[in-house]
Amino acid sequence: MAGQYAVAVLGKWYPEFGILDIDDRPRGTVDEIREKLELDEKNSMLFSSESPDSYHVLVKPEYNEKPPTVRLLNGAFRNFCDVHKIEIYPQSARPIRLPFGPVQVPLDLEYSHLGDWKSKLYWFQKLNGFDIREVRGQQLIFDFDIIGKPGLPNLTEDGSSLLQYGLQAPASRHDSQFKVLYFLWRRNVPIEAAEETTFSWIRRKHNGFSKDIIRHPQAVRKEIARQADHIYGKYELSKIYPDSTHNLYNGFISRPDVEDIIRIARGSLPRMRFLFHLVKFCYPRRFRTFVSVHTNRLIEWGSRRTYNKYLQEFEAQGLLKRGSAYQTGLFSKAIKLEWPFKSSSEAVLYDGRSIETFEGTVKTVFKPGEMRGLIENAGRNRQWTYKVIKRIWEDPGR
Repeated sequence: MAGQYAVAVLGKWYPEFGILDIDDRPRGTVDEIREKLELDEKNSMLFSSESPDSYHVLVKPEYNEKPPTVRLLNGAFRNFCDVHKIEIYPQSARPIRLPFGPVQVPLDLEYSHLGDWKSKLYWFQKLNGFDIREVRGQQLIFDFDIIGKPGLPNLTEDGSSLLQYGLQAPASRHDSQFKVLYFLWRRNVPIEAAEETTFSWIRRKHNGFSKDIIRHPQAVRKEIARQADHIYGKYELSKIYPDSTHNLYNGFISRPDVEDIIRIARGSLPRMRFLFHLVKFCYPRRFRTFVSVHTNRLIEWGSRRTYNKYLQEFEAQGLLKRGSAYQTGLFSKAIKLEWPFKSSSEAVLYDGRSIETFEGTVKTVFKPGEMRGLIENAGRNRQWTYKVIKRIWEDPGR
């Protein structure tokens, strides 16, 4: 953090950045590569690397407005990188220097004045996302989804304890492997590293409770691979993400934000829900000049009939501005939210994850009596307040 060392890391399962590593090329070739990918200063940053005539092009990868896995990121760039003799990072098995290190100088004119890592990170957070579907020469990637989302078992503490202390009872290896793998998935560890970590762990810390790992280690390794494929594959298709990615992509919110939402929406439950989702979504994207919000998302937060009305109401209150200069999708709305954003350290979390619904967040941070006072202070009478409280606390979701 003091700029004395460079740090190299392996990729997370859902990486938060992408780096095109270009070595032994003139600057003009680098510019041509960026142009072929339609990269500019709005959606990428160019840095020098540690060697002469070497460069890092930094992007914020997206896939159809969703976070891609490290496997998907590498797959989308594979053909392009082979053709142009460059590499894409992060990777699961090969480390790359973290961005904003002491030897990485910004080369774009717009960013050439940036000095410390804090200013570089700030401007990186303002970048528009780069959709990896636009990479030339990639193989067609199908965006599958599954109907219904599986729940998250509360196993992270078991997995953490098992990693530390090993097996605790006979006939527990299979379930314990699952808990360790699930714990590693929640921590955004790539699948290959999770499999290797779990296999190494069971060999070292079976504590005499498993004969299979001694007699048939390769069969155990294959079983671990099947378990990992099940966990990682199921949640990837369900668009359910590890904790850090969940909070970064779906957003987060603080208790003071909820209090402001109740006041601004004047205790109207549909408007409170809509504004809750808008603020929550904008939190991790708050450094951008405008946040691109797909129309389908706005409809999901409100309805096809009401979402535009709510936007107009909040715009009339000076709470947001709508723009059209740049939009990342044909049906996306460019929105700038005028909001007193708080520190991410104040985020309301349950089991390390931001809560997905307004009702669930309210029930986590307020008692019914506190909520009643907030709605009444927003100008509603007791009868109205009672109906809202009843609907919130009867909702089974968190």
